Amino acid sequence: MNRRLVGRLWTGWPFGWPDVGVGDVGFAMLLSVLAVASLNGLSTFDQHAGASASVFVLLLTAPVAFARRNPLGTTAVLAAGGALNWLLFDHFVRCGAALPAVFYAAFVVGSRSKRWTALVAGAALLTANVLCQSFSDPELRPSVIIYMVPIVMAFVVAGRLLWARSTAVVALRARTVELREQREQTARLAVAADHALIAEDLDGYLHDRVSEIAEAAAAGRAALASSPDQARESFFSIQDSGRETLTHMRAVVAGLQADSSTEPQPVLAQLDRLLAQLPSAEARLTVTGDPRMLPPGVELSGYRIVEHLLLALENSPTARVAVAVAFTPGTLELTVAGPAARRGSSRPALAAAAERAATLGGTLRTYAGHGRQARDGGAASAG
Repeated sequence: MNRRLVGRLWTGWPFGWPDVGVGDVGFAMLLSVLAVASLNGLSTFDQHAGASASVFVLLLTAPVAFARRNPLGTTAVLAAGGALNWLLFDHFVRCGAALPAVFYAAFVVGSRSKRWTALVAGAALLTANVLCQSFSDPELRPSVIIYMVPIVMAFVVAGRLLWARSTAVVALRARTVELREQREQTARLAVAADHALIAEDLDGYLHDRVSEIAEAAAAGRAALASSPDQARESFFSIQDSGRETLTHMRAVVAGLQADSSTEPQPVLAQLDRLLAQLPSAEARLTVTGDPRMLPPGVELSGYRIVEHLLLALENSPTARVAVAVAFTPGTLELTVAGPAARRGSSRPALAAAAERAATLGGTLRTYAGHGRQARDGGAASAG
């Protein structure tokens, strides 16, 4: 039984109530059975409390089924149950089940209370429950309050630490998404700025060169009949200007094609290395068809498309990601499936992947509810 299945069994909604699962109900029933048994002959005092006490003791155990749904309300019922059991049915053994219920409720109060007032009120109510049990349970005595109350507070603090850790993880994930978006935006702006500078430089250079060539051509045509030598010089000048312009254009194109690093451009055969860098618990690559080396532009664009689609998925260690590469005689189809990130955070990556696919004459499709991976998110396919 994996961790996800255990979580679903514990937090499932058998009655249509959020945060009331099979595990909650089962735990409350177990404590309730133990409490009733303790009241009717299974304790060291061998007492039989009767039906009324057996019903009222459920106030000390059954409310824990709703602890995660309503922490403060649960602690209030537990405190009232402790007082009623003390006043109506004094000196019966109940601590074997009632104290674990208090400890569990204390942990839930610490981990679920959003406001400090609710946290303090819940801790105070649970302390009142412990006081009632200490004075009414023959297996306890008032002196146990000295260490029993700190134990309750320790459970509250443990729950609060878990809440703080969960909050920090959520904030860190949100910050990671923001940084990723900022990085992509910065990269796009840098590329756009470079393209603008190159376009401006080419525009000015070509304008000057074309003007020179046009002037030389006009002078040569005017002197063609009267002065052939001057016309010949004009044509030579046009030839030299054209060669110089062509040389400059080649240098600009070479600069655009040159990579800033000395490493070769990535290809589809390196997708396994890309998946190995993911933090996901399971990242699987499947290749079908007739694998072959494609043109460099297609190889690079295919790799970048998969890279962009992976950025659109949830960055979680528990996520499961599947990448499929299908080679057909005339097409290349790339499919990336996994739990999707937030809609706003995935849009830049999906837009970049769609632009890459459109450059090659392909399309990008995104959809949800496809396969095991897509149950928690979606999938994207580029062809």
